[in-house]
Amino acid sequence: MSNLLLPLIPAVALLLLVGWRRVKQKNIPLPPGPKSHVFIGNLFEMPKEDDPMVYSRWQKTYGDMIYVNVLGKDFLIINSLKIAADLLEKRSSIYSGRNYFTFGGELCGHDRSTALAEGSAHREMRKFGHRSMNSTSIKQWQWLQEAEARKTLKQLLHKPENWNELFHLNAGSSIMRIVYGYELAPENDPLLRHANMVMEDFSQACAPGRWIVDVLPFLKHVPEWMPGAGFQKIAKKWWLDVDRMYRAPFELVKQRMAAGIALPSITAQLLEVKKEQSDEEHMISAMGALYAGGVDTTPAALGSFMMVMILYPDVQKKAQAELDAIVGPDRLPGFIDQANLPYVNALIKEILRWAPSVPMGLPHRLIQDDEYNGYRIPKDTILLTNIWHMNRDSATYPDAPDCFRPDRFLGPDPAPHGFSTSNTQEFGSPAFGFGRRVCPGEHFAFPSLFILCASILATMDISPAMDAAGNPILPQVQFSSGVIAHPKPFRCNITPRSHKAVDLINVSG
Repeated sequence: MSNLLLPLIPAVALLLLVGWRRVKQKNIPLPPGPKSHVFIGNLFEMPKEDDPMVYSRWQKTYGDMIYVNVLGKDFLIINSLKIAADLLEKRSSIYSGRNYFTFGGELCGHDRSTALAEGSAHREMRKFGHRSMNSTSIKQWQWLQEAEARKTLKQLLHKPENWNELFHLNAGSSIMRIVYGYELAPENDPLLRHANMVMEDFSQACAPGRWIVDVLPFLKHVPEWMPGAGFQKIAKKWWLDVDRMYRAPFELVKQRMAAGIALPSITAQLLEVKKEQSDEEHMISAMGALYAGGVDTTPAALGSFMMVMILYPDVQKKAQAELDAIVGPDRLPGFIDQANLPYVNALIKEILRWAPSVPMGLPHRLIQDDEYNGYRIPKDTILLTNIWHMNRDSATYPDAPDCFRPDRFLGPDPAPHGFSTSNTQEFGSPAFGFGRRVCPGEHFAFPSLFILCASILATMDISPAMDAAGNPILPQVQFSSGVIAHPKPFRCNITPRSHKAVDLINVSG
């Protein structure tokens, strides 16, 4: 009988070990957070929309790791650059899952983007995106970014009051031309108009806490005619809009390639080497994600640029002085000048730090139980990175982090101080995200911001609008809610710096 029991000993030992680990893990505390209530957890404590200010206030009470539970769903808010990098980069193999948005992802169709895709689909899309938008390959399109900046300068000269609309046009035109070889119509282009609408909706569709179906996924089966199910009708329309945004420009490239009239583009390059039909669906998603990712975030950063040029006129003058000294009055700045314009580069980094376009990043999901710094983090916990707070950490940015100071990125010991990542070393802050979920268009976005901001500063002055009594109307430092944060609307004056600047803009544009 004893011999019959021998084979069971390893299995029993394994069960005991697993049981011991589970008991041990249960004895490990969760990270601190607001008191949870029976059944609902922290439903009423969580802000309706992700608000970095709320989480920053919580940080003073609970620290850099804040655990909350909403109707059984675990969330971990991270307020520390070091913790974010330790988990999302050093342990990226288990922290690169994506939050499952029932509404924005499944019902509205945004789960086809690299931001929300999972597993092999995400890997394939990342591969296409990296191949097209890495720091080396993107340089082939710098001539186009320069041309778009010059076109925008001319438009600003004639319609300065439309600067926000023109920044959206610049971003959309640059991305559409590079990704799809598509040249926008001079006014009211249908594809750009549609994409801008979809991205406005995306910011609302994927805002954590906005839709009850994200908290109670079974509600997705409720028909739209039932009371409280109005989200179904919204989702049905938005799904069709998202599908059109992804497919329409891609199909246009294929048609033009077949007719032999396609302009050079990233999509055309990839289609020429496509191996399988399955690749095409991943291409549609990857190219659409590159387009969607920049069409709204870049104008948000440019809006912040306009705001800080008004609020910090000394910064504007210092950048203009550098451009005058390096570029001179007889030509516009180009990428050939970028290495010799350290202050302008620092200014762009400071925009990304001071006003990140995606202040809470995009959520990551933990795919297995983990422990960190003596705390237990359960499987399927959603991690929210408070990039806004990280960018104002006095340990990382000790020189008045709430103030706009490009000089912090210059000198023998530039920011960020203490712990940093390859991403923060290159761009100054974690504005483009972390780990395997980092923004695939980061090497497109920074040059786009540089060339347009440098071109504007070289030729134009930005000043506050005036009221009836001649007093300056300064913009309030306020931003929209949702995934992408735009400055709240404000007016300003944009005037050419000289008659020579006007001539230069007209000739170059």
